[in-house]
Amino acid sequence: MSNPKAPAETAETPSIDARLVRKLADILKDTGLSEIEVEHVGLKIRVARELTVAPTAYVAAPAPVAAPIAAPAPAAAPAAEAPAA
Repeated sequence: MSNPKAPAETAETPSIDARLVRKLADILKDTGLSEIEVEHVGLKIRVARELTVAPTAYVAAPAPVAAPIAAPAPAAAPAAEAPAA
């Protein structure tokens, strides 16, 4: 007994080749692609994989600390004049 909901395979609707789907999946794995789609003689096969990306942890840089303002250096004492010879 056939499944009445399943579409009948005719010359116009070719069957899906499981080996082809596996080969496409292997190509995804080997190349790092996330999806691949092939269309041939009215048959379109799309194979995709879900990529999970680890969340990026953002670390805030510490706020700059203001250096204490240094007191101005005392003015140098005037040099004593050399005695006249």
